[in-house]
Parts: sequence; structure tokens; C-alpha cells
Amino acid sequence: MKRASMNCILMTLAILLLLPLPLFAQQDVPEGARGHFKAGVALIEKANKPADFLAAITEFEAAAALAPQWPDIHYNLAKLAAEIDKPAKAIKEYRTYLTLVPAAADRAAVEGEMARMKKLMASKRKIGLPGVKFVAMADGIWVLQIFPGSRVAKTGLQRGDKIVTVDNTNVAGMNLADFFKTVETSSLGLSKASAARLLTRLTGGDEKTSVTVMMLKVKRAGDDKEIWALGTKEMFHSQILEIEEDEFESEVLKATLPVVVTFWNSGCEPCRQFVPVVEAESPKYAGKIKFVNVNVDENMKLAQQLAVKGIPTMMVFKGGALVPSDTGKLPQERVEEILKSAAAR
Repeated sequence: MKRASMNCILMTLAILLLLPLPLFAQQDVPEGARGHFKAGVALIEKANKPADFLAAITEFEAAAALAPQWPDIHYNLAKLAAEIDKPAKAIKEYRTYLTLVPAAADRAAVEGEMARMKKLMASKRKIGLPGVKFVAMADGIWVLQIFPGSRVAKTGLQRGDKIVTVDNTNVAGMNLADFFKTVETSSLGLSKASAARLLTRLTGGDEKTSVTVMMLKVKRAGDDKEIWALGTKEMFHSQILEIEEDEFESEVLKATLPVVVTFWNSGCEPCRQFVPVVEAESPKYAGKIKFVNVNVDENMKLAQQLAVKGIPTMMVFKGGALVPSDTGKLPQERVEEILKSAAAR
């Protein structure tokens, strides 16, 4: 099979993604599997929104289900997952590929990519970043998704923005792990008066502890001018972890703490009020409850397995077992009741 070269359009910018197919002798692959692979490639070639990439993943997964011993499809699944910030899935598919081809000539490169994905996952766990997804491109760090009620949204970032610099550091060409490290180590020198004015604007004057102000130079889609987004390190931190369905077993079912899982998506209007309430309550339960978010649009298989009928949905797991869940926008009093009950062990 030839190498698959896919011309992808992401946030109105044409970006070339190469998903090379390993050059191994091909066993018989069902036509149905090849058809799903071709459909996935076609989706990527015309992609202009995140949903197109997720649909391509679905086609590749359908191909893998029909031809589970086909190394190429697992390799391509891993490559695509890595491009759209799904490191757990990328690792899983790379492992399958190496299991199927133990003597792969590119084993060292694949193992290196797996190590990079693990580093990225560790960086994301340290920060949290619920409701936001970044994609590292050659010209900057793109905001692929951002939830209006999330802390990061307070910086003024919008979906489709391209971050060019963090303070005085150019982030073009960085991978996501290095970008997160840059955010963590940023330190903008400002006078006390300037810092006070910025913090009042960013936090409404409610911030009681010292924070570090960040200035992000941003290129906004459809605008030729660069603008500044203001933020703090703290806005990139949260007690809530955004997870993939491939992390659900390790992060939820095998967790030692009770886990509160909130299912949401970016088009859910009730989620805009509900999710920030959970985030505001989460610091009170540090060390007692683990909080995770799951975007149902990007993890439809998991949502179906757990019979998520509507969003937002809040589920509580203790010792891997599901306790009764609540669906819909809940008043803060009910959220507090659920969290107190979850913390009681």
C-alpha cells in the first residue's frame, strides 16, 4: 500500500499531515476494511473542523475492527490520534502495531513516539486543562477546542486562535509538552501597579494569593492583526482532568479515590453553567475525590457503553462501581450533596 498523504485544513489554515504506512508485505485485508480506511483518508483530506478528524478516527477504527491483524491501520490510528491530542489512544495503537510487527524496522522511532505521548500525558495531568484542547503546529499552538466556562477561557482565548508567544518565548514549532512547560515556567516582569491592574481585570479582584501574569500573543482566525490574551498560570490549572475513553479504566475504574465524572460537550448550553460549578467546588475535596471530565462528542463509544442519555451527566464511581447518577443541569445545592456523599467513605 502506498503512503497516505493527506492535505488537512484546520481552522481555515491548510496543514499537511503525513500518515506513512509501514512498508511490510500485506496479508489479505478485507475490502470492507480498506473501504473504511479510504473513507477516513477522504475525511481528513477535506477536514475543516474537529468533527471531521473524529469521524476519520471512527472510520479507521471500523477498519481495525474488520482487520484487527492489519498493522498499517493501527499505525495510522496512532498517528492520527497523536495529531488531535489523544495521546492515550496513540500509545494503545502503537503498542498493537509493535505486537503485530515485533521486528518492525521503525520500532525505535515508534517507541520514541510512545515516550513522547507519555510525557505529554504527564504534563496534562499536572496542569488539568478541562474543557480545552491545544494542537501543536509548525506555526504555533492552536486552540482546537475551548469550553466557554473553563478557567482557560478567562484568558480571552477562543477556538481557532493560534498562540504565537508566551510572554517573550516563541512557541512556534514546540510540541505540547514543551508548551505546557513554558506556561509553567513563564514569569512576566511587571510593576506592582501594572500587575494589580491586570489581576483585577483577570480575576475581578477576588484573587487572594499571589499569581503570575502571562501575556499570550495570539493570531485570531480571520484577522490579520496579532492580539494579546492575558492570563495567569493558575488559569491553566484545575483539579479536574479531561480524559479520553482509553484512559477510563486506569483513571476511573482503578482509581483509589471516589471519582466524579462529568459528561459534557461544547454545544451543550446547560453545561456552560454546570461545569464551572463543579470546577469551583472541586478544590474543597482535594485528596478526597478525583474529578474528571469526558467530552461525549470525542468519546462516543464510552458514552454509549455507560448509557449516557443526556448532558450534562454526573456519575460517581467508588472502587470501580457506579453509584446512582444525575442528568441535566443541577442546582449547586444538589452538586454539593453529590460531592459530600461521594467523599464519605
